Amino acid sequence: MQSMTFHPVVADIGDQMVNIGLDSLAAGSKASMSVTSLIPAGADEVSLQAVTAFHADAADLLALHKAAQEELMRTGQALAQIAQTYAEVDEAAASNLVFGFKPLPYN
Repeated sequence: MQSMTFHPVVADIGDQMVNIGLDSLAAGSKASMSVTSLIPAGADEVSLQAVTAFHADAADLLALHKAAQEELMRTGQALAQIAQTYAEVDEAAASNLVFGFKPLPYN
């Protein structure tokens, strides 16, 4: 039978995933100003269309980046919660085995 426990490091990995997601969201927020505030290179129609297309693509990529980082954070939170649940169940079972043990009477 295979043990149903998680290694204690799983909770740390989950926390690190959440921190990476937060840092990446902050970086995406900072990047949004630089990629969505470009001005056309010239006064011609082609430059205006190019910068408009660039803004649209940049906004789409930033939205995708935000969604990916939020998913990474949800996964990290789930890993931490699962590890916590396994730790609580293991602790309760161990406590029951150790402190709930009643030896059989010796006849």
